[in-house]
Amino acid sequence: MVVLFEKRDVPVVSLAFAVRHGGINESEGKKGISHYIEHMLYKGTEKRSAQKIAEEIERNGGILNGFTSELVTAFWCKMSSEHLDVALDVLGDMIKNSLFNGKELEKERKVIFEEIKMRKDNPRIYVLDKIQELLYEKPFGISVIGTYESMNSINREEIFRKFREVYKPNNLILCVVGNAEFEKVANFAEKNFGNEKGKIPSFKVRTKNEFRT
Repeated sequence: MVVLFEKRDVPVVSLAFAVRHGGINESEGKKGISHYIEHMLYKGTEKRSAQKIAEEIERNGGILNGFTSELVTAFWCKMSSEHLDVALDVLGDMIKNSLFNGKELEKERKVIFEEIKMRKDNPRIYVLDKIQELLYEKPFGISVIGTYESMNSINREEIFRKFREVYKPNNLILCVVGNAEFEKVANFAEKNFGNEKGKIPSFKVRTKNEFRT
């Protein structure tokens, strides 16, 4: 697992979990599955309902959101630095323990159908989607949100299997920026995202200059 960290002298912290999987990793028939998984990770875990996930962040003054791109799928929040533990716990729980409830899965399928319609109703987004379609052959020319056909074809077994295949520690990136301590972030990652054999991932502290090109 990769941990990116930058300390800043501000009273807030920005936190994100990202997985190295997006639109470029999908076949034409399963286009949109990464985006579908993104939606489902907000819909409940073994110990938190969808409402509780939102409440734990928002009652502490935070905001919670996510996105899917061609290269990564990410889940992020911003909140007061004193509540870093809450942010790590909630997002870590989503990444590890999401349930993919069948009823919620069907609700989100309809939500995504509406999002596809909305993209066609927005001239700027629609033009960008058409440019991508004309520049690249399928499946790369298809938007990360998928199509009606691909979204209809994805079932719970497929989406849960993809989640288990992709959301593994060696495919994850944890990024923290703000008034926090690296040791605390690294300890959380070591405790919660060791591999199946129980080995602990190692972390190297790097200065800002080492990341410059």
